[in-house]
Amino acid sequence: MANLNESIASLQEKLSLLLKRFAQLEKENQQLKISLSHQKDVAHDLEKQLKAGQTQWAAASLVNKSNMDAAEKDKLVKKIDQYIKEIDASIKNLNP
Repeated sequence: MANLNESIASLQEKLSLLLKRFAQLEKENQQLKISLSHQKDVAHDLEKQLKAGQTQWAAASLVNKSNMDAAEKDKLVKKIDQYIKEIDASIKNLNP
C-alpha cells in the first residue's frame, strides 16, 4: 500500500512539473507569435520604403537621363520591372 502511495505521489509530482513546463511553453509561444507579427510588420514597412525609394530613383534617373537612347531606356525599364517583381514576391512571402 505504501508503495502504491509513493507511486501516485511520484506521478503527481511529475504531472505537476509537466503542467508547469507546459504553461511556460505556452507563454513563450505567445511571446514568439507577437514577436513574429512585429517582425512581419517591420519587414512590410521596409518593403514599402524600398519600393518608394526605387520608384523615386527610377524617376530621378529618367529625369536626369532624358537624352537616353531607346536601348538605355528599355534596359532601365526592364530593371525597374525586375525590382517591382522582386518586391511583389517578397510581399507575397510575408503573407502566406
